[in-house]
Order: sequence, then structure tokens, then C-alpha cells
Amino acid sequence: MSDPLLRACTPFGRVSNAPIMIKKKISKQCRQKNESMKKKTPQKKLLEVSPTLQQLQGIVINLDRREDRLLECSKVFLERAPWLRHCRFRASDGRTDDIPESDVTLSWNTANNVKYQKLRAIRKGWNDVDSYQPKILDHSRGERGCSASHIRAWKYCLEHAGENGKPLLVLEDDAKPIAGFTEILEEALKHLPENRHVLYLGYSQAADWRREISENLVEAEYVWTTVAYIIWPAGARILLDRLPVDQPVDNWMASACAAGALNAFCVKPKIIHQAEAWNINSDVGHSDEVGSDIHHSDPFYPGLQADGDAVIYGSGSDSSDDDMDDSGL
Repeated sequence: MSDPLLRACTPFGRVSNAPIMIKKKISKQCRQKNESMKKKTPQKKLLEVSPTLQQLQGIVINLDRREDRLLECSKVFLERAPWLRHCRFRASDGRTDDIPESDVTLSWNTANNVKYQKLRAIRKGWNDVDSYQPKILDHSRGERGCSASHIRAWKYCLEHAGENGKPLLVLEDDAKPIAGFTEILEEALKHLPENRHVLYLGYSQAADWRREISENLVEAEYVWTTVAYIIWPAGARILLDRLPVDQPVDNWMASACAAGALNAFCVKPKIIHQAEAWNINSDVGHSDEVGSDIHHSDPFYPGLQADGDAVIYGSGSDSSDDDMDDSGL
């Protein structure tokens, strides 16, 4: 592999690219949680999923400094989807990693995203349509790191697809599956068209659905967040061929879908939520937040001064969207 970071996807319990003491701590705790869950979950139950799910590989995008999130993510999936084979995938760190502009631009135009923010506001009956105005903004370092992480995940998908073109489940480390995760996913996959490129398991809806395919599956036009999605090699190739990412990665993927280049579908209802309310305890500073009272875990992400005073970048945040709440967890 040409990208050394691609080698950093290791099974839980063998977390690479972290300090030795952190490795030992995570290894011990993950091993204890795995052993505990095996005792609680009969082996037969692990085999009650379809061959499609048995073969599904997942990766969890995780910053070296956030072992707490990795452990919590591992715990909840062991409880609610013990059949899922998943491993840690080192997140690109926008503060320290070299991210070329050929992969992710330094600035972005919010015009297309504003279009869909207005559509969502109209769909929901909100009275704030005029507050969304197009701007040119600098990408935050967190946004660039997030985009680079997903780019590497798409490359990982292609390198591990095999002859059968296996898909890859991409999870961010705040992904939290609902109690009925497996059953709903199984039903959605039964109706998934052959021309699928991406299946979102967690999302925030902007435009109306293009069509409803079944009770648990819809075709999307534009959705936000990259907390959890399954991507097929054909979708990974399409996205890699469209580089650079010239807006936050969820907006960029949604734009490819809206343009007709990417066939994106969503499980309905969403079966993965973010572990906390939108952007709470987040490591990604959003460049289009204005006057936000959101508390980030990283005090030095771009968007905050070194002394903690907020810097206002522009307008049009989806931080108040109720589509990503934790109801039904």
C-alpha cells in the first residue's frame, strides 16, 4: 500500500499509532469487553445473520488521542451487533498530518449547501430561510482531517474488495447503533438495488426522498453526516475520481448524489445515531458555525482562539437539526 496510514486498520485490542501505555490500556479493556460479551452472547446468536452481514467488514475512524471514543464504540457494537467484524482505522489529524490540496481544498463555497439548508427549512416549516447565505469559507483543520480520513477509507475499500467486490462499512467513532440495528439493516438490504453505491445508516435529511423503495429503504438526494455508511467499490471509485473534496466531506458526498453521479440510499429509520447531541464532544470544528454554543472537546480547533473566544466564520449550520437526535436509542 502506498499510504502508510492504510496499514493502521487493526482489530480492536491491537490499536496502532498510539503511545505504548495507551495501546496496553486499550488492548486490555477491549480484550476484557470482548471476553465478557462472548460469555453473555451465545455463539449461535452470532451466526443468525445473513451471509451478507457475516461477510461485512467495518472500520472505525478514530483519532490517536481519542481512545475513550474507540472503547465506547467497541462496547456498544459488541452489545448490539456482536456479529460485526470491525477494526480501528487511524483518523487523519488535520493538526499534524500533511493533507495535499489535490485531496482536500483549503476553502469552500457554501452555495450548494445553503440551497439544501433552505430546502430542509421549508420542508420542516422553519422561518429561518433568509438566514442561510452563501459564503466562501476556510476549511477548518478538523474538516480537512475528516475528509482525508474518508478518502483513505475509500481507498481501503478498493484495496480490500476482493474479486467479489465486497463493500465496506465506514463508521466514525461516535457511531451508536439502535437496539434493532441488525433486523432493520437485514430488511433494507433485501430491497437494495444493484446499482447502489452508498447506503447511509445514519444521516440528517435535507431534501425530500427521491423515492421510497420499501418500508426500510429510501433513495436520497442530499443528506448530511458521515457517521455511518456502507460503500461499495464502484462508489469508492466514483468519489476518488471526483477529488479534490472541495467542501466538508458530507456535503461533498451529498453533492455528488444530487448531481446524479452517486447512487445513495438510506435505511429508514436511521439505525445509527451519534453518541451525543450534534457536535457535542466533537473533534471537528465546523467552519460554517455562527454564534454557536456548541462545546468541542478540542480547545484549539480552528474556530476557537487559543484563549477560547469564539471566532465567527459564516452562516448556515445544521447544528440544530433534530434529524440526528438520539430518540429511539
